[in-house]
This record gives sequence, structure tokens and C-alpha cells, in this order.
Amino acid sequence: MPHQSDDCQRLKESTKPVATIHDLESVAGRGPEVYLLHFPLGRTDLDASNSGIAFQRLSSWCSGLHDESTVCIFTTPADAARLMPFLETALKFQLWVAVKLPAEGYETDEASLPQRHAALLVFTRYRGSLRHTTTRIQYSYCPACGKTTKDYGGKKHIYHPYGTLMSDVWRDLSCDPHSGLPEVVERLRDVFGLEPYEKLRTLDMRRCKELFPATSASVLNEDGLQLAWGKESLPLDSKLLNDDCLTALRSLPDSSVDFCFADPPYNIKKKYDHWNDALEAKHYFEWCDSWLSELARVLKPGRTLTVVNIPLWAVRHYQHLCKTMRFQNWLAWDGLSLPVRMIMPSHYTILCFSKGEPRPLPGLSKSFLKSVEGRQALPMTEFFCIRSSCLDKRRQSGFNDRAEFSDLWSDIHRLKHNSRRVDHPCQLPPVLMRRLFSLFTLPGETVVDCFDGAGTSTLVAHQMKRRFIGIELSPKYHALAAERHEQITHGVDPFGKQDEVPKAKNSRVERLPKQKYEVSKKVLQLEVRQIATRLKHLPSREEVARLSKYPIEYFDKYFLSWGEVCAAARHAGMSETNPDADAAQPLLL
Repeated sequence: MPHQSDDCQRLKESTKPVATIHDLESVAGRGPEVYLLHFPLGRTDLDASNSGIAFQRLSSWCSGLHDESTVCIFTTPADAARLMPFLETALKFQLWVAVKLPAEGYETDEASLPQRHAALLVFTRYRGSLRHTTTRIQYSYCPACGKTTKDYGGKKHIYHPYGTLMSDVWRDLSCDPHSGLPEVVERLRDVFGLEPYEKLRTLDMRRCKELFPATSASVLNEDGLQLAWGKESLPLDSKLLNDDCLTALRSLPDSSVDFCFADPPYNIKKKYDHWNDALEAKHYFEWCDSWLSELARVLKPGRTLTVVNIPLWAVRHYQHLCKTMRFQNWLAWDGLSLPVRMIMPSHYTILCFSKGEPRPLPGLSKSFLKSVEGRQALPMTEFFCIRSSCLDKRRQSGFNDRAEFSDLWSDIHRLKHNSRRVDHPCQLPPVLMRRLFSLFTLPGETVVDCFDGAGTSTLVAHQMKRRFIGIELSPKYHALAAERHEQITHGVDPFGKQDEVPKAKNSRVERLPKQKYEVSKKVLQLEVRQIATRLKHLPSREEVARLSKYPIEYFDKYFLSWGEVCAAARHAGMSETNPDADAAQPLLL
């Protein structure tokens, strides 16, 4: 899918094969440049764990680059997690991009999900924020109804006519890294097409000798992957525990749980009820290591532990879990968060590790996939919209809009409307938990969530007839979860629409009070667009007060900021139908 970069001076590009890391010395420019290192995707986690010397040499090479240089590395997520600690002394981490891979050409097995994405790491020699062009991705259109994949509702007038700002999940590309990275190269030439850069150097390291170290089965024992974990315990009863996660986990028997899930505080200053979410990094990760180790202890052999976090923190979890568990999958969840920068943060990592050799995934069995629950659990094919009218037509016509499971999840959307939220600032969508439980567990098995919050995971487990243990420190959230479980016993859907507006927020943006609008916000914003056209610049409050036919009090009361007032004046607006006259006809008319 095309992209558009503002004020871009496209970089020149050169490609050089690299047989040894020593060869890198001959390609380092004296001035500021952009480098793309293309690693082989056939490397295993075991290969990465034995590449310390190569990674150290690579770090030394990076430290000799010009202070304004940018270094991009295309590799597997597991390789990236092993590599990053070596580069921290030479470079500043800026961005982790999940790049979609084609469906063919990669080995799969019954114990893990097919690999459908690679990691594109972006580092800089400078320490400030990443410098790049403003880049937009062209809108995608639903092949069934022909409208934009996302329903923009009544806000079409404030969006750019071409597309949305680029995020850190590139699903619009489907590059085949076995034959080079032309799509990635073309995008990077534009994204970094600004001063002081003139050239992008692509370094093909797919045949670099040091990246294929000799491995030995003895490494498995050194990493603790073959440790004896003890006998399985008897099934546990479902329960909610109002306690510290470590205290509660230590009360559970060894090898007693079939699936462990953790969505911990991310240490990014969220406003929780009873948690200091801005700990020093060292203390935060020491604490994380403690509960991760406890989860590994209570997990049954062959079963899976999953943890959700931002990619940078997931790297640290990965390094700890590799000491005693077996890597299964690095899932990239495209769950767009707040648009806080010019490359919008969408990428959340769901790490999957098994206790010893993993069992075949229940959700990949033929019997499950043929069941009603299995068909419902399958992901939606990319770029189909979720408008109710289109969904209904697809169901009524028997249209198959489902795809196979992979490690790139783009069809699970965050809860945005207040009617679907309860009084907790961070709520995962129930659909996410349904998919995880469907893939990794069977009915009657036990799941544990050591940060249960308002109960999303245990509520879904309850509905799916799994045993559950939910641990929550806050008495407020524990009581809320218990109340919602009681709703299930009375036949009430705890995820149904709510009449009460929750007090807790997952955004720093203030919430406007309920009020009657004498004039719609859209009409006011379009009025400001007309004023901006006349003035040939974004108007000030004083200019709107003087030139608008509506009272300035409307603008003051109905909007949170003057930037929101002027939102429609920045762009010409967009259409939800494909403007390309040659576009294919929708499948459902």
C-alpha cells in the first residue's frame, strides 16, 4: 500500500553483501547516514543465544559511526530481543516496528503460531527524539463494501484526504525477506529523507558467517530448559484473590495451572488505584522477574505463559524467561493507542513461553477449528471493516471473511466507547482473552491472571467454562470483578453496554461534561475551516470571535483545546469511499 511523506528528499540507496562483520568497516561513511542491516530470518533463538561475540562486534562498529547516524535492523523478534542489550551502549533505541511477512515460505508446527511478522529496530547515535518526515499510509478499503476499513463516522471532515499517520505496525507491506527488502527500503528512503541524510546503505547480512554460530544441545541444559519441574497438582477451584500478586502466587502449588496470563503495569505513569506505576527501571524489572518466576513455577509442563507489554519492556521479560522456559511465540498485537507522536504507537507484544516442550496448541487442532467456537476464534481477514451493516451482509450471504491464525493480530480493537468500559483505566478487550484461551487452553483447564484488574480475563474464562484464579491487589477492583462474576451467574453479560460513565480514564485528555449542543461540533469546525481559507492561516480565538457567525462561547464550551477547534482547518477532509475510479467493485453491493 502506498505511503506519502511530507517535505521528503528521497535518499539515494546502495546495497552491499556482508560476509563477515569485519566487512562492515569498509562501508561506514564519514558523515551522517542511514543504515539498514538485513539479518537472516532463518536463525533460531538458539542461534541468537550463541551470537554474543558477533553482537558485541556489531556494537563496536556502531559506536564508530557518525554521531547523527541512524541504524535500522531487520530481523526476527527473538533475535532482536537478544541483540538489543549489546547495542544499548553504542546507540539509543528509538522504535520497534512490526513488519508483516508473506504467508508462504516459513516453517510451522502444531505447538506455535506461524511467523507472519519480523522486527524492524530503529536506533540512533544521537540521544534526542527520532527525526523523520511526516509519513502517511493510504487508506485501505473493505473488499466487501468498498468503504474504508475503519469507520470514521462523523469525523471524516477532520481527517487527511490521503491517509492516516504511519504507525509502528506495517501491515500494508508484505515484503519477502528471502528476496530482499524493496518495500522496506523504499519506505525508509522517504521516512528519513531529510537533512542531514543523503544516502541509505542496505547491508545484506543474510550470509554473514558470524550469524550462524555452531550450537550444541548442551546449551539447553545450561539455560535450564530441561530442568525437572515436578508432578502436576490436582485441579484448583475457581477463585478471586484480593492480595499482592507475589503473596498469592506463592500460595499456589507447583505445576497446578494450565495457562498463565499477565498484563502488568507498564511503568509509564498510569493512574491505577493501588500501584506506583513509575518505579525506577531496575526495581520494576526485579519485581517483574519475581512474579514471572512464580508463574513459571505454578505452570504445568507443556503449558504456556503469556505476558503483555510494550516491545521495549518485553525484551527484558524475554531475557529473563529464556533462562528457564522455552520460547514459543512473539505475538505482535496491532492495538492502536493514543496518537502521541508522528509515528503512532500501535505495537504491543504478547510473549509466549512454554514450560519445557510445548504441547500441540488446542486452538490449532482440526476438531476445534471445525467447531462453532473455533470458527468464531479465527481472525478476520485483513482490511475487512467491522461496520454492523457490512458484517450482517457477510454473515447473511455466507461470505468467508476469516483467515488462519498467525503471530500478527490486527483485528482486535481496544475498548474506546465509555458504554463498554467499567471504572478501571486499563481494560483489555474481551476478544483478546477469548482468542488466547481458545488457542492455549481446553474447557475445564485452569487459567491464572496475577493482575486481574476489573476481571476481564477471569470473566472470559468463566464464560468459556475454564477454571480461573484472578489475583488483584486493589480492594476496589477486586470487588468490581467479583460483582461482574456474579452477573454471569445470573445470566447477565458483564461486557454489555453500561449506562454509567466510568470515572477512570485511559487517556490524559480531559472528559467534557455532558451538555446540550446548540450547534454541532462538526458545523463549528467547518466554520473555522472557512475562516482559515479566507485568512490563509489557522485562525486565533480572537479572529474566530470576530469572523464567525456563532458565539465564541460555543467554541470555548464544546472543545477541549483550540487545536481541536481547528482540526478541520488543517485538512480538506476524507471520503469513506474509494476515490480511485479504477478500484475493484465491492464484493457485496
